[in-house]
Amino acid sequence: MTDAFLKAVLDTILPPEAGMGLPGGSAAGLDIGRQDAMAGPVLLIVLAAAGGEESFLRASAEERRVAVEAAERQAPEAFRALLAVLLPDYYESEAVLNAFGWRAEPPQPQGHPLADVDEATGEALERVRRRGKIWRSPAR
Repeated sequence: MTDAFLKAVLDTILPPEAGMGLPGGSAAGLDIGRQDAMAGPVLLIVLAAAGGEESFLRASAEERRVAVEAAERQAPEAFRALLAVLLPDYYESEAVLNAFGWRAEPPQPQGHPLADVDEATGEALERVRRRGKIWRSPAR
């Protein structure tokens, strides 16, 4: 399968969201080709539904979506497994984190800024903090 086909399938599964500033899957740096075990069955169904790589590449966005949905319908477990591999990488990519307004560096030691909590939540958290550590002692 060509790189162009793999990128087109990836960007059909994870398209750019212009209104939110989110990049597509390939722009976020993902490579569906590295996921051979997970992607293989899905890609074969997409190929069959589209009538081959060239047909998929020439197809409109709607026609591509229909071919990918055929793979989701025919092999739902394989499709979910592929998403389970792709989505964490997508949402941890620098481009997506920046689109959400987060920095791409690891959260520790600086952490991420948190929104202020309401008074009731603040009081509940303070009670937990004052209680101190609680744990069960090891079984004897």
